[in-house]
Amino acid sequence: MSFTFEVKETDLLGRVGEIRVGGRALETPYMFPVIHPVSQIVPTKDLAAMGFGGVMTNSYIIYSRLRERALGSGVHRLVDFDGAVMTDSGGYQVLEYGDLEVGYRDVADFQSRIGSDLAVTLDRPTGYPQTRKVAKDTVDYSLGNAKATLSEFGESRTLWVGPVQGGLYGDLVRRSAKAMVAAGFRFLALGSPVQVMQSYMFAELVDMIMSARRAIPYSVPLHLFGAGHPLTMPLAVALGCDTFDSASYVLFARSGRYMTRSGVLNLQSMRHLPCSCPACAPTSVVELMEMEHQERTKALSLHNLYVLREEIEGCKEAIAEGRLWDLVEERSMAHPRLRDAFARMAKYSRDLEVGTPAIKDRGLFVRSTLDYARPELSIARAKLAGAISRASRTAAVASGPGGDGGEGADVYGVHPVLGPYPMELRFQYPLGQTETAEAQGVPPDAKKALKAMGYARVRLPQAEKKKAPRSRRSRRGASPSPRLSSARSR
Repeated sequence: MSFTFEVKETDLLGRVGEIRVGGRALETPYMFPVIHPVSQIVPTKDLAAMGFGGVMTNSYIIYSRLRERALGSGVHRLVDFDGAVMTDSGGYQVLEYGDLEVGYRDVADFQSRIGSDLAVTLDRPTGYPQTRKVAKDTVDYSLGNAKATLSEFGESRTLWVGPVQGGLYGDLVRRSAKAMVAAGFRFLALGSPVQVMQSYMFAELVDMIMSARRAIPYSVPLHLFGAGHPLTMPLAVALGCDTFDSASYVLFARSGRYMTRSGVLNLQSMRHLPCSCPACAPTSVVELMEMEHQERTKALSLHNLYVLREEIEGCKEAIAEGRLWDLVEERSMAHPRLRDAFARMAKYSRDLEVGTPAIKDRGLFVRSTLDYARPELSIARAKLAGAISRASRTAAVASGPGGDGGEGADVYGVHPVLGPYPMELRFQYPLGQTETAEAQGVPPDAKKALKAMGYARVRLPQAEKKKAPRSRRSRRGASPSPRLSSARSR
């Protein structure tokens, strides 16, 4: 199977790129809507009209219920879709119901014969919670099937996707990923995140993804199974996940759950529809509640798909503008566990430098202490360390943006996070292009830092020598705003 992955724009570990497989192209990041091969709540023609160029379906369900029809027509005609079709091996059914009555050869031969563009080899998901022994067994089973499939069916027209298992055991995930790459897989998929995400273990999800991503060459795309939630997509994209799949749009819709970019709402508790997508604009909460269950499920499924697609497109734009970190931070404010995940991501700052441009077209925002770990600042900090040399025994902190600090001294500016830097570098990104919140506190102690560099004398601007004023609240006195009443009547 002909396959290429071209990276066009990057930020953090997120990539806007193009996957081309079997003559069909998908722009990453990309989400494959999961469709049921027998009962489609949202017809594939509607998915195509919304801009989805690829779908995912389950080869085991097709094998069990539509085998002869699929072999006769092929999977594209079976699901009535001209775009890329990715098929799962039945691993999720293994996780839910136990081992299937098929082997790797049956699954691989069937996926190849029905014309899957991308196909996952037969695996056994680790799941959560699991003992280390069970996790190791799932890695060995999945890897054995993957190697055998590639050996016997590697010349078919299907691109085989290697499933990485290991769950929360980072060393097993790394071993699984490295072995898949060594076996010759050009596309990998990280398994078992669904139960972790359902348990709101988002920080642990960060570790899972990074365990896999660190073991995979930058050129190899990574798929994340079952990751269709708008709150976690920017996080996963920032960590290097290129594609996703999810049936969440319809599963949520069946139970009356309404996706938004800041969380999931229950339709029964809603009064308004905070969305103007084609599914929401012509209706209301009351009208949705009065629909038959099937009709309402389709309407909510369409809305949820629009939200997911909008979030993916938002990730692409954030990468193009160099503000993916900001997008992840904004989403992290929606839930305390997501905030924990953002803090965990910040610990991987050095890894995130790989795809982060050293120079950006927009200013750098520092809104919390977690932003001190931004890879842009880490890159600048490393460059700054080798760019400072003393030409005098006296250092002067510039009194303004023009760099005036007096004669006979080395003149420095002070970055709010990085500290002193030679004024000759003031136009270098991000030294003069950083915006901070006033609440971030006092800038670094420039005098102490310059003394540590070996300067005998440090001259500060006149304003710096004055006694620091009291807090803003003390200077201004009581707030002029009227006291609020304890509660308004409704």
